[in-house]
Amino acid sequence: MSEDVWSRYRSNTARHLMGVARDFENRMLGRLSASDGYADLRPSLGPVLALVAQQPRPLSALASALSISPQAASQLVSICEKAGYAERLADPSDGRSRVIALTERGRGLVTDATRQLRLLSAEYAAQIGDDVMKRFEEAATRLLRALSETPDVLPIGGRNASIGALPLLSIDAQRTLMDDTGARGHPGLKMSHAQVLPLIGPEGARVAALARVQGISRQAVSATARELEAMGYLRREPDPRDRRGVVFHLSEAGEHLIRDSVSALDALDRRYAAAIGSRRLAALQRGALALYEALGIEREIFDGTPQDGEPLERLAERLRRELGSDVARRLAALLARPSNPTAADAALTRS
Repeated sequence: MSEDVWSRYRSNTARHLMGVARDFENRMLGRLSASDGYADLRPSLGPVLALVAQQPRPLSALASALSISPQAASQLVSICEKAGYAERLADPSDGRSRVIALTERGRGLVTDATRQLRLLSAEYAAQIGDDVMKRFEEAATRLLRALSETPDVLPIGGRNASIGALPLLSIDAQRTLMDDTGARGHPGLKMSHAQVLPLIGPEGARVAALARVQGISRQAVSATARELEAMGYLRREPDPRDRRGVVFHLSEAGEHLIRDSVSALDALDRRYAAAIGSRRLAALQRGALALYEALGIEREIFDGTPQDGEPLERLAERLRRELGSDVARRLAALLARPSNPTAADAALTRS
């Protein structure tokens, strides 16, 4: 592919928004799971709970907002029910229908998530400056409301401006790009493919690195990569660093898909500008790019950093970012303890 196409593929509004949204979700998940006792949380539940936090919603509305099938939405709701975060209630406006609503435990989760969100927003602002962060949050929230089919959709953490808008914006960007590239001759693409395709760099990508960047299991990444390989978009080669492993590269069809996706990216920017105006779009782009670069998001995919392992220094820094300093210190204390737990260890674990 030409250098211009690679450059546009490497740096664009959608990539920056999706990357920062992923960082936000992983950090929120890590902090809530570690410090607030929500060990059964998973990233896929965040957007569902964010939507029903505003008001109870029918399953069909959730599926539409999340760009997934009603069956997939029902599975996510069932997980939320099993964890005690949500329940299905009779629709007060139509007794024959049911809506998804938060339980008391779910409302407690939203309260704790809002607290963590504000702390994380302040940490992001320390990276890029208060004014850039404020304008970024305001533009992101306005864009979410402008694009939503239901105008009452608002992010957790505030009605006017909140970093909590990012997960739902990321879903919208993925859906829009998938639909656009599908119309350009690439049918059969699914939302799950966005976990792999955008992260295949010029030198390819390893499953371990993809899983680490996305914050999901290697098994999930492998399954998606094999699916894209069967569709003809990826090809595998033996890993030169480990002959037992493989590196996934874009095939000729995959490079064609990337070229078409660049046109889809231009259309997405025009859609955003029509929704919130060029001034707010510029603020959105400035903030997303600043965070993407400051946090080093996807750097190991695109800057030639070795991907066959995660150095302890980088792992430590990532844990500090995702868990917060207090929880990271407690984790360090636990790791320094002997392998046989004492009563003090147990107390620290419960704290």
